[in-house]
Amino acid sequence: MIFDGHSDILTALTRFVQKGEKQPFTDHYLQAFVQGQVEGAIFVLWADPAQKLPLTEQIAQQLQALHHLQKEEHVLQLILGQKDLELAMAQGNRYCLLGAEGLDGYPQEEATIDWLYQQGVRHVGLTWNYANQFAAGVLDYGGLTALGKRAVKRIQQSAMLLDISHLNDASTADVLRLAQGPILASHSNCRRLCRHPRNLTDDQIKAVAATGGVVGINSYPLFIAETKQQQNLHHLADHIVHMADLAGVEAVGFGFDFNYWDTAADAVILPDLHQYSQIPRLLELLKQRGFHDSELQQICHGNFLRLLREVLA
Repeated sequence: MIFDGHSDILTALTRFVQKGEKQPFTDHYLQAFVQGQVEGAIFVLWADPAQKLPLTEQIAQQLQALHHLQKEEHVLQLILGQKDLELAMAQGNRYCLLGAEGLDGYPQEEATIDWLYQQGVRHVGLTWNYANQFAAGVLDYGGLTALGKRAVKRIQQSAMLLDISHLNDASTADVLRLAQGPILASHSNCRRLCRHPRNLTDDQIKAVAATGGVVGINSYPLFIAETKQQQNLHHLADHIVHMADLAGVEAVGFGFDFNYWDTAADAVILPDLHQYSQIPRLLELLKQRGFHDSELQQICHGNFLRLLREVLA
């Protein structure tokens, strides 16, 4: 079975709900979940700064879409704590955690963490690619603010996953210095193999592993290789091999970051891996690269399950 540490599916589901569709998850995505043997995922709330709609309204619409999914479709269980997780697994149900990919679309105050928890959010990244009042993203400068440092403490005290994938190096260093528990990098690759600021350095990968955390491998082409010719499944496998060699298989997971909303012919996707039904291709390649079945089980879902069981209340 597969756990996906980063899914933007709420962006697409919101658009289907707004078009009046009653069961968009079942109609558009359930078959791919089944074919890819995906048992669970982190569904993130994300506000696109390129859209005309204010960030706060984008988040509100995505929450409404999630509530619609819970009311109209009964094929996916929202996980709020360890008991929910164990029940879903015992019953063989598919499940999701609600995440916040950046705090840009929320009040810039510590109380936002408590509000998110009340909404069912159990995963938080402090910012997206830019700076806000909490932290700086990979396209901006600076580290954690005083507010951001308090938020790190509040997130971990609230039994929520703390995610560093979109933070810049200074903010990442601050989080790793302050962390009192496991840290997640939900969808990042290895900077040694692809010099993109969204990828992690070897030292950062080892530091996340040292907290007992997990790094989710990302299928977005620009994070796999710097040249288009190398943006393929084989080079994605290189990232997995390098990370496992560097920090141990127990630190590696999947955070596919699939593109659910851009259906244009020129959409930036990895042709061999842009939907769940294609996951078996990657697993077969990893077997060829020397991973044993027990190691693949860890990467596919075991490491994330360990993390969830440790962090969630």
